[in-house]
Amino acid sequence: MKLNGLRLALGTGLVMGLSMPAIAQMAEVPTPNRSGDYTTAIMQGNRGNYYNRRWLVVDPDPTYLNCRLSPNGVVRSRIAPGAILTAEFVRNEAIVFQNGAPWLRVRGTDALTFAQPGQTLGTCYVRANRQYIAPINEDAR
Repeated sequence: MKLNGLRLALGTGLVMGLSMPAIAQMAEVPTPNRSGDYTTAIMQGNRGNYYNRRWLVVDPDPTYLNCRLSPNGVVRSRIAPGAILTAEFVRNEAIVFQNGAPWLRVRGTDALTFAQPGQTLGTCYVRANRQYIAPINEDAR
């Protein structure tokens, strides 16, 4: 009697296990180091390299986030919180370092991006730090 109950329980568990939906894998996003800096925009996984192209501006500064012509250079534009930035990859990386600080190369064309006087919108650099930006997981739509 007990053996039949065990067989039934095992059989039911097996059928339930087979009928459960598969869980899709989601890409990871870059994580900041202890200083809050993002040192890469690429994640390696079982699907190969994943290039984190979209980033959210989280800087609460009322004067907006500076986007510079070069890392730590002249301000080209200012970007409002909530804007979505598109990283620009060159030689498979969108983060560059200037004096040890990481900078994310982005395309500043979002409607929440405002050119500085005498400047145009286009490629610019923002500090790659969680205080200013956050990666957006492309799989989580």
